Amino acid sequence: MRFRFEHLPGPSADVARPVLEVSVLGSEDTVRCMSLVDTGSLHNRFGAWVADLAGVDLSGAAEQTIGIGGTTVSARTVSATLQLAEFRWEAPVSFCQPWPFDFQLVGQQGFLRWFTVNIDAANETLDIVANRQ
Repeated sequence: MRFRFEHLPGPSADVARPVLEVSVLGSEDTVRCMSLVDTGSLHNRFGAWVADLAGVDLSGAAEQTIGIGGTTVSARTVSATLQLAEFRWEAPVSFCQPWPFDFQLVGQQGFLRWFTVNIDAANETLDIVANRQ
């Protein structure tokens, strides 16, 4: 699958980034989220509002304080069903409150390990092949 880089809102809006539409499949709904492919992040980080809309149960998840983008947030991490195009996988997602971005973050352990990814920043494309595990 080939994806074009996209412009994200915020101070760096003039620079296109590797962004994908990743869906969170919950018990109540499927929520499609613009997600930045963050090779420097180990974990998937989403706003808590995504879990609320999708119906992802966070009640049994321990709360921890983490730093994201210079902000301290409260995070609850659970396994969630995610989808990119036709490929679905289960991965840990930290649902955070407050959430400082207009997009979500997908990282190494919760996203990149499931795919072979070629990022071509010069041509602003992202080629992704699902690893069948």
